[in-house]
Amino acid sequence: MAYYNVCSRCGAALDPGERCDCESEQEKRNRLFDRKISLDRVTGQYSFVLSGKEALCVTETAD
Repeated sequence: MAYYNVCSRCGAALDPGERCDCESEQEKRNRLFDRKISLDRVTGQYSFVLSGKEALCVTETAD
């Protein structure tokens, strides 16, 4: 019979003494998300940050 522990957050099967890294992985994803998304405080809209520059949304209107 195999002996293992289960992570209470993500449900991963862990070896005895092994620590789950799901919390640190989530923190890494959150930091990446924070760098790639910016909030325009005036309009309240989010924009993607690509290559260090803000992405612009351009809409064309038919005359």
